[in-house]
Amino acid sequence: MDLFLGIDGGGSRTRVVLMDGHEVELGRMEGTATGLDKSSVNDSVEEIEMLCGKVLGGIESSKVNLCAGLAGAGDTAIKKSLENAIQELGIAKSVTVRTDAEVTFMDAFGLDEPGILLIAGTGSTALGRGLNGSKRVGGWGSIIGDEGSGYRIGLESLRSVIKTQDGRMSSTSLLTEVLGAVGLEAPRDLVAWVSSAKKSEVAALANSVCRLANEGEKTSSFIVGKAMDDLVVHVQTLVEHLGPWTSSPQIVLHGGLIDSSGPLHHDLISSMKQLDCVIFEVKVDGARGACRMAACIQNAEQNRSNLGVFP
Repeated sequence: MDLFLGIDGGGSRTRVVLMDGHEVELGRMEGTATGLDKSSVNDSVEEIEMLCGKVLGGIESSKVNLCAGLAGAGDTAIKKSLENAIQELGIAKSVTVRTDAEVTFMDAFGLDEPGILLIAGTGSTALGRGLNGSKRVGGWGSIIGDEGSGYRIGLESLRSVIKTQDGRMSSTSLLTEVLGAVGLEAPRDLVAWVSSAKKSEVAALANSVCRLANEGEKTSSFIVGKAMDDLVVHVQTLVEHLGPWTSSPQIVLHGGLIDSSGPLHHDLISSMKQLDCVIFEVKVDGARGACRMAACIQNAEQNRSNLGVFP
């Protein structure tokens, strides 16, 4: 029986799951980030090799079909480079690379169910499927995208601290909170810190910002409010472009900021009431979705059919 190895690699951590053809989980491991925002292909592949080796435990590659969903793997050239590099590891007979959002969508909605997946963790993006096909909104990376993400919230908190240093903003508790979180004494020290900080380290500041916003701190409240507005626009764009809908579209919220335990979960649901959608409270697993993607790709190849991607 063939086995399916699924990888979900984001900007903060990576999950690897091994399943059989009946979707029985045979092994699971978790490691550091393999998303490509600030990681090289080689760094990502090294972490993947280590995690997969532990999960597989010597299982013959001839039995394994691998699908890796990695943040930042949307570019065709990068995707091909990753596929070749992972194939050279010799751990699987077939290797496919997709984005982390695509494999998570697979776990939430399968191959043909309509719905919208909104992701907001270290990064952000939204995928949808409706009568008018499939569409992605966002997911353009930390420099020109990631609106509403933990990284963007963290970055805006750093910018606010620098403005306070200049006197362009009044000093608030956000300044001491941010400096304390990164272990620095003065705002000017942030320039050197952020130039070498990992994306996940900047995104980690979002927890402090969200907590201060809940306590009523004005600058933090503004930053968080803007983030939620951006996320609502992601969903609204998909609702409008993929309609008409036969019923209110189902929305799945995923990622550390907005899933059921995330600090923005309940406020975001309230903000989306205007969209006439239904929040689908289900726990999705990108690594499991990658296993399912690997199984579907194998089936598609056997039947010489095509498994599309999100534009």
